[in-house]
Amino acid sequence: MIAKVILGTMQNAKKLVNIVEHLPYDAELCNGRYIVNAKSMLGVLSMPEFKEGELHIHTDNEAECEEILEKLLEQDLLADTNDSVSRSLYDITVFGEILIDFTAQGENEDGQVLFARNPGGAPANVAVAANRLGSHTAFLGKVGKDMHGEFLREVLDREQVDTRGLLLDEKYFTTLAFVDINEAGERTFSFARKPGADTEIQKEELDIDILDRTNIFHIGSLSLTDQPARDTTFYAVKRAKNKGSIISYDPNYRASLWENEKTAKRHMRSLLPYVDMIKMSDEEMELLTDFQEAEEAAKELYRQGIKIVAVTLGSEGAYVYCKEGGRKVSGFTSHVVDTNGAGDSFWGGFLYRISKLEKCLDDLGLDELEEIARFGNAVASLCVEKRGAIPAMPNLQQVEKRLVQ
Repeated sequence: MIAKVILGTMQNAKKLVNIVEHLPYDAELCNGRYIVNAKSMLGVLSMPEFKEGELHIHTDNEAECEEILEKLLEQDLLADTNDSVSRSLYDITVFGEILIDFTAQGENEDGQVLFARNPGGAPANVAVAANRLGSHTAFLGKVGKDMHGEFLREVLDREQVDTRGLLLDEKYFTTLAFVDINEAGERTFSFARKPGADTEIQKEELDIDILDRTNIFHIGSLSLTDQPARDTTFYAVKRAKNKGSIISYDPNYRASLWENEKTAKRHMRSLLPYVDMIKMSDEEMELLTDFQEAEEAAKELYRQGIKIVAVTLGSEGAYVYCKEGGRKVSGFTSHVVDTNGAGDSFWGGFLYRISKLEKCLDDLGLDELEEIARFGNAVASLCVEKRGAIPAMPNLQQVEKRLVQ
């Protein structure tokens, strides 16, 4: 574990030593070529440059690292250097909708369509996908204080996604989505969201302790359809970016939730100046760029400042683009049962791999990006073989097995 810490005063030196002196791991304080024992007050005070340094603690234990970072934050010892990795408690935090997917399951003996209740919502799907693979994730958003909202919180808790930032509102109902799936596994949606609780979240309701401590901050576009969620989205994105988080964006276009396509384009594009990474479908890339070819769309988004672009291509895999250019990455053969959550599972796997890298997005080359996309393709290929979105997300062992097939 490495964390950049603020020194500069005798009081800060004492705080630092008090935090690390009882740890069962070696701990050093580094500044340039100088390295001292961080458990020793004399050692810390002997640093030639006393304003700040790098604290190196010899453990990769996730729980221990979180506890240490929490203590450093509480004592105002973490340097805000726009390097979110050094201060993050969360690998990935998502903001937006979590909802119920009522998915058609055939008909009963009287010819009535049967629906299965599945937890869903693109940001929540991403959080669970990444968490099952090994990321530490958190969810920020709002549901109704009703049977569906309680169920969704229980699902995230069971999946070990941090739910401190999930609000239950007594005034508004949890958003519902009715999903019909054709023989090819493709979906059509009908939403009950007039308004849904997710659209009513205020910026003052955000848990900024979570927002300020995440490596990657992921949002979708459905929080842009209505106020006050739209303003809250921009507040959260700007705050996270200023704190050094990587901003991840999934446009996730649902035509029935927008007044018209022109309005959707305007609002969906409004987030692009803040985005570092984007995942989109072939339909969404045209809405965002007016280009119909993945290569041209990706080039345009990169020109606008987005460092990593990924276009999902269904069974054909994905197209990825970075500073070295673009490349198509083939998918895996699957027995498709339900495509619900496929793109989210791909991006959950993609973000999981990004969160484990100890390098800036600017340093990622095309070969490395291809490997990350291939991992995401493997995650998605497993997801579509089961029904539902969140219930279908695979674990790391399953993905690694698919990668070698």
